[in-house]
Amino acid sequence: MAGVLAAAMLLPMAAGQAAEAFSDPKALVTAIFDGYGPGRTAGDPTAYYSPRLKAIFDQAVENKVFTDDNAMKGEQFTPAAVFNPFLPDANALLFDLAIGEPTTLDDRSVVNVSYHNFDQPRLLSIAMVRENGNWLVDDVASLGKEDHWLLSWALTYDQLGF
Repeated sequence: MAGVLAAAMLLPMAAGQAAEAFSDPKALVTAIFDGYGPGRTAGDPTAYYSPRLKAIFDQAVENKVFTDDNAMKGEQFTPAAVFNPFLPDANALLFDLAIGEPTTLDDRSVVNVSYHNFDQPRLLSIAMVRENGNWLVDDVASLGKEDHWLLSWALTYDQLGF
């Protein structure tokens, strides 16, 4: 029940952001990281998710993945504290942000992103799918020196893998 309530709380935030459509994969990734600029507060990352990735995320919420993870840390689950694959750190001070050129095949695309958050280097590969002319995030992989995870896999099989 709490998982359904948490998912319901996230829907209004996502609906407000989802209105923007992206006809180019790089424009989508650029918009995601524009939210982490100085003086800006990034919104709900699920607003950029494809229906497939949203379904995986919603199932993780329903399975209380985030609630159980927070309980192990001695914290209370709040929808605002949900894992953000684009910036998996609590605070943001991005520099050296580099958004690569998309590699696209039909309705699939991949864009690599690297940045430093404070002194922590990050390397992400963002997989996207085009649905109804709009590019959406279909998965995120962290490929950095210390962090290795695939979002869809971690949400489904290895929730402690972040």
